[in-house]
Amino acid sequence: MSSVHPTSANYDTLVKCIAHGLRRRCGVDEGAHLLVAVSGGGDSVALLRALDALKGRRRWRLTLTVGHVQHHLRDQEAETDAGFVDELAQQLNLPRLRRDLDLSEAAGNVEEAARRARYAALGEMAHECGASFIATGHHGDDQLETLLMRMLRGAGTQGMSGIAWRRGIETGNREQGSAEEHNVPEADSPRTPNPEPQTPPPAPTLIRPMLAVTRAEVYSYLRAIGQAWREDHTNTDTTRWRAKLRAEVLPVLDELRPGAGSKATAFADQLRGVHRVLDDAIRDARQLAQPRDHCVTLDRATCRSLRRVVLSGLMRALLIDANVPADTLNTQQISQLTRAIRGTEGGERTFTFAGDTNVTVTRERVSVVRG
Repeated sequence: MSSVHPTSANYDTLVKCIAHGLRRRCGVDEGAHLLVAVSGGGDSVALLRALDALKGRRRWRLTLTVGHVQHHLRDQEAETDAGFVDELAQQLNLPRLRRDLDLSEAAGNVEEAARRARYAALGEMAHECGASFIATGHHGDDQLETLLMRMLRGAGTQGMSGIAWRRGIETGNREQGSAEEHNVPEADSPRTPNPEPQTPPPAPTLIRPMLAVTRAEVYSYLRAIGQAWREDHTNTDTTRWRAKLRAEVLPVLDELRPGAGSKATAFADQLRGVHRVLDDAIRDARQLAQPRDHCVTLDRATCRSLRRVVLSGLMRALLIDANVPADTLNTQQISQLTRAIRGTEGGERTFTFAGDTNVTVTRERVSVVRG
């Protein structure tokens, strides 16, 4: 492994791009402490090397800690990755933390369970080392893959906003995006009859400073600095949806329009702005709802006066409030419901979500009844 930082044009371009992402898009200021999530793959290794090149520069002076999560899903190969990350951290003279996951009892989608557990583990490590930010190596091609997958699933504007440059992260009993941690104070003792309340540590922020970088630029940078990386064989398993897109679809898109990954990030940024405007309209529309025990009712005529996209967003939000899992709500279901509300039929109709939550549409009312 090389620890040299050459001054090639490619090197400068990638590091400058990440520096711009850090400050302009991720809100990272001088003196920040970053936990860098490093799996050993090219993306995260490139991010770590670029951040290491930046950390001592004037106007940055970053503190870096390397965080590695061992999922124990690939046997010895995964442990070899962990050893690689440990060696790289030592070469760069950076502190390193590790978490081991037990996913043996994970039900349903193991990949999704691993993702949630991984982010929770990263959040714990960030608190342990005092890092305000958790940096991951997602880049523009990851953004393009994500947008394509969500489009094929029928995602709405929120889903098509793609991977965000920054967002909150859930750790332990913290809800995603929350700024509070629930600390349990120690029991009172005779020496401290009135202990001072503890100030909860600030929530770490998940950042993706490489979103304007393409996969090709990542690997060109690694080759330029002579840096090795680890390959995860599951990334080439085309029985997996994302891997098939990466192997067979993205090369065609990049041939048709070079730099498709960075264009996907620009598109997602625009859509995120549109979604913020829509969120404001939905928030205003929520004031129309009248909660009663396990039921929320709305005036149907008022619902008809809303723009279709606002009504769709409102119904989605009310269903999530009623404990319907967000990932079970697809565009087709919501469209059927909004068509019924906006239509002229007067008969009573009931739509069931997640098995036990009903939305009933009558001539005058729309009712969401939690199961």
